Amino acid sequence: MRKEYWQEVSQKHYNQWALDLMSLIRIPSIKTEDTASIDEPYGAAVKQALQQMLLFAKRDGLVYGCVANRVGYIEYGPQNADKTVGILTHVDVVPTGEGWESNPFEPIIKGNDMIGRGVDDMKASTMLSYYALILIAEKGLIVKNKIRLIIGTDEENDWSDMPYYFDKEGVPELGFSPDGEFIVENAEAGIANVMVTFAASNASDVRLLTFDAGIAGNVVPGVATAVVSGIDVVELKMALHSFLSETQQKYISANITDFNDKVEIKLIGRQAHGSTPEVGKNAGTYLANFLTMFNFSGQAKNYLTILGHVAHLDSFGEKMGLAYDNKDMGPLVVNYGLQHFEDADSGYFSINIRYPFGITQGDITAIISNRVAALNANIITDNDDLQPHLTPENDAVITTLLSVYQDIMGKPTRLHYSTGASFGRLIQRGAAFGSRFEWQKTTAHQINESYDLNNYPTAIAILAESMYRLGNVK
Repeated sequence: MRKEYWQEVSQKHYNQWALDLMSLIRIPSIKTEDTASIDEPYGAAVKQALQQMLLFAKRDGLVYGCVANRVGYIEYGPQNADKTVGILTHVDVVPTGEGWESNPFEPIIKGNDMIGRGVDDMKASTMLSYYALILIAEKGLIVKNKIRLIIGTDEENDWSDMPYYFDKEGVPELGFSPDGEFIVENAEAGIANVMVTFAASNASDVRLLTFDAGIAGNVVPGVATAVVSGIDVVELKMALHSFLSETQQKYISANITDFNDKVEIKLIGRQAHGSTPEVGKNAGTYLANFLTMFNFSGQAKNYLTILGHVAHLDSFGEKMGLAYDNKDMGPLVVNYGLQHFEDADSGYFSINIRYPFGITQGDITAIISNRVAALNANIITDNDDLQPHLTPENDAVITTLLSVYQDIMGKPTRLHYSTGASFGRLIQRGAAFGSRFEWQKTTAHQINESYDLNNYPTAIAILAESMYRLGNVK
């Protein structure tokens, strides 16, 4: 099919697509384990977002189903097909964080952008994929493989949803996840999640009472707060003013609140996706770096030293001893996402590591354990960590996606190694592909998250053509 055809037939759906997307964004589909149940495994709002997608399918007369209220699917093509093309998406989102200019769950349109939590990651892509499937169904195109839009609900956390689906429905033989840019991400980093926990204590009059930063392990903390005692508030304010001047106030800001014999310091950095920590400004490590100029002792000192000197500005793990670069994939990437200290109780910080082939989770754990020895910490590694993924560049799935982009755009795209994690890695012959263009800035996991609505006709043409051609790939 030609680009002009897809763009023309998609126009009649644009208004409904935008309305459907806005209705999906209005659902605050953040995982809430405290209210989880068998019927609502990730909380009521996440289930509501999944059910909303299935209601769209019912409205539009498409075949659909649901597995354990964890994964939904909407499909087109022969029921007895030998192969299934999986288009893997998700409707869960990360927490909002502070600093939004508008209600994160009341989408607004500003210029060409729709703004709302989850619009970039990845509700716009989910709705584009859904309407691409509608275009194929409306045309009645003949495909040999079943095309199935598979909608997950735990991608932003533990990826515990897809095993239920695969157990009942099987793993698609080929496909992609439209989670990111229109480059063909045929290789993805392995992901290790390490938690460093320890007994929190002070050993002098200068005390760190509490320290908190981060909303999720895969998000660069945008806000950090510490409560301290034993430091003169005037001295603290003067030191903070100097620190902010030296570290470029346009990137971070902070304020001090004095109450009774305690002082609270709140620092604002820049929230970002954990796969690109260098894009953000880790509020927690900046705050810890500032506090290391004072005479803390005991575990408080050890904690602040590790966060403020080792973890600070350590996006590629050099100071933690994790630096590793694979010539075919790229460098290891590190995010220090969750940070906590409570005097006379406990402390922890999480390390989210994106790593290529050539280094193992065992290597990573051993290196971290040695580097944080001063904390006498327990090192806990998530058993559900993801291994690196690679689909060979000569696989028909990869060559098809490359050729579709070339045909639609009139210029080539490229192969790419991603430090992110898309559901595309769950398919042996899979990749991440779409639905933002490479020249556009990502706002995934950031405040004021947005998606360019002008992408609609071209993005839907690429997605529809990709699905159709993969529907006939051997």
